[in-house]
Amino acid sequence: ESFHRILLDPPCSALGLRPKLQMDETVQTVQDLRKYAEYQRKFISKAVVLLKAGGIMTYSTCTFHVAENEEMVRHILDEYPCMSLMPIQFGDGDDMIGLPG
Repeated sequence: ESFHRILLDPPCSALGLRPKLQMDETVQTVQDLRKYAEYQRKFISKAVVLLKAGGIMTYSTCTFHVAENEEMVRHILDEYPCMSLMPIQFGDGDDMIGLPG
């Protein structure tokens, strides 16, 4: 089975949900943060296989950790030549994000 659109919101470190009064027990070290990125790569590999040719995958996290966002997008583009960035269009079409420039 395959899909035209996939919204991939994998488990993440949730650093974007701060401030919290205490650190989550699962995130205590830099190595703990790296584990999330490794885990997310597994989700990505499955999602790419399930995505139909010409389909759209949206990747979303609630963290601001670079390894789980910008570096993950770089990983997707490097590892899966079938994937590319698409601009996101808002309003009348003049406001676009998602591509350089």
